[in-house]
Amino acid sequence: MKRFFTSLTLLFLVLAGIGAVDMQAHLGTKEAQEAYTTYVAKQKKYYRGDNAPEKLREMSGNELFGALNTLMGNTSQIGNSSFTYNSLRTQYVNVDMDLNQPGNIIGYYDGSSMNGTWDSGKTYNREHTWPQSKGASSGTPMGHDMQSVRPANTAINGDRGNTAYGEGGLYYDPDEVAINNSWYVPSNLGSYRGDCARVILYDYVVYGEAGDYKNDLYIGNAQLLSKLGPDGVFESIPVLLKWHMNDPVSLTEMVRNDGAHTYQGNRNPFIDYPELAILMLKASNGLTTYSVTTANTPMWPAYTLTTKDGFIAYLGDKTNRPESVDVNGATSTYDKESGRLTIRNVKGNVSITAPVPTALENISEDKKALKTIYHGQLIIIKNGKAYNSLGMPVSLVD
Repeated sequence: MKRFFTSLTLLFLVLAGIGAVDMQAHLGTKEAQEAYTTYVAKQKKYYRGDNAPEKLREMSGNELFGALNTLMGNTSQIGNSSFTYNSLRTQYVNVDMDLNQPGNIIGYYDGSSMNGTWDSGKTYNREHTWPQSKGASSGTPMGHDMQSVRPANTAINGDRGNTAYGEGGLYYDPDEVAINNSWYVPSNLGSYRGDCARVILYDYVVYGEAGDYKNDLYIGNAQLLSKLGPDGVFESIPVLLKWHMNDPVSLTEMVRNDGAHTYQGNRNPFIDYPELAILMLKASNGLTTYSVTTANTPMWPAYTLTTKDGFIAYLGDKTNRPESVDVNGATSTYDKESGRLTIRNVKGNVSITAPVPTALENISEDKKALKTIYHGQLIIIKNGKAYNSLGMPVSLVD
């Protein structure tokens, strides 16, 4: 399957000259850095004005649903007659790209790398994350939306049918699907649970209704709260949010979010800003949310809200991971090798503290690249210019 993107690692690996892109741990060089840089640029350009992330984070519940529903609906071109179910099959090669093997695509559920050339469904077919029989008919925009209809190994796709996602015996759990991709390393073994949750959230916010909010793409069957349980699309809201928070967004998702944006004009906001899902749905199910504060601790995703089920994040870059992490308000485990921090059993507000270096240190043999901490942020200095940990130029002037 696909998983965690350790964003703070990428620039170091570019400098160090490591080889191919690992789509699981997302450790890479030129391809990964370029893909992430493109992602950040497109993300920033899309969410502006009243839809800027800081504005969206001030909203919750139906108000936030309405803002996202309007933005996604207004920018989507999927209602145009030129977009069809059949057109998807030749476009996946431009959307679900395998950065390791040009011309290949990454399969849903098992992370397999498959030849992207359409062969009448022998290798892969089209998986409706929200099943056709439960509202996403292929003749409707929801049924041929690139953001939610994914390429999957034909045999793997057939195993699911139209079963709702969940953890019990009556549900389909992608964690039970064997991984089939040599680039997915055991130390960062992931899941498609989060991917599934984020697609369901996307379908609901684009095609559903909340309060007085709905757009021109509205489909009556895309009502998340009426599609819970074994006859629906997901077991429950708490399980959906648990999957979302316990399986962070990966570079794989980011790459396809950009590709789908290019193809049809809109993005999946829950890939771009995962915390919006909690803000939108916490009231609908009586969920309690807790703040998360960090001290001198780069964390990705930088979650500000969580549920009792916790979340997974990564700390530091490959050369700057804390030796230890102190967590109050929850139980936790921390793996220094991967920088992976797992938060569980949240009891209240969570505080995360970890020591970080404060002095300049060399991170390349030619001593042209230095790292330092500036206002709590990791800064890379190379050839006289300053960059943040994602490789973006920054100013060191207060």
